[in-house]
Amino acid sequence: MVRYNMSKKIIPYFFLAFLLAILLFIIGVRYGQRVEQVNKTISYLVSIPPTPTLGPTNTPLSFIDYSHDGCKITFVVPSDLSKTTESSSSALFSTNMRKLGIALSCEKKDFVKLESEKSVTLNKTIRAYETVTKDTASYRFYHINSTQVVTLTVAKPYLPLIQRSLAITQ
Repeated sequence: MVRYNMSKKIIPYFFLAFLLAILLFIIGVRYGQRVEQVNKTISYLVSIPPTPTLGPTNTPLSFIDYSHDGCKITFVVPSDLSKTTESSSSALFSTNMRKLGIALSCEKKDFVKLESEKSVTLNKTIRAYETVTKDTASYRFYHINSTQVVTLTVAKPYLPLIQRSLAITQ
């Protein structure tokens, strides 16, 4: 009789263990379904080919020979500068963002001795007087053929190009 009572006390524990096992099985199945759904989503996203992105396109830089008839000089202008204004005694080239690139002006004068600025030689032929600021360099010289004082203000990135290509015309 004692044995029968003992087995009656153990039966509820077996039943609880059985219910716990069923609960763990159901939780495992639900977790597996969730993992499977995430895996399907990831595999779908990985299978989509990436869309091509448009990168910035660099336009090739070209150069144009510019000749100003009023000031009687020529120089090379890069294609990233556009002519903003031009008159018989001046010309202005600026960037797309309206920053100064090259400014040219000339005025008719009798021979003038320019001594206030530092003297430099441009292009091995033109003796000019230079004034340098943070962003620009300005050159003034006397054009003997046209009896004009020519002032050329150039932004620093374009300075080597102008120094090499500046020429006096007749």
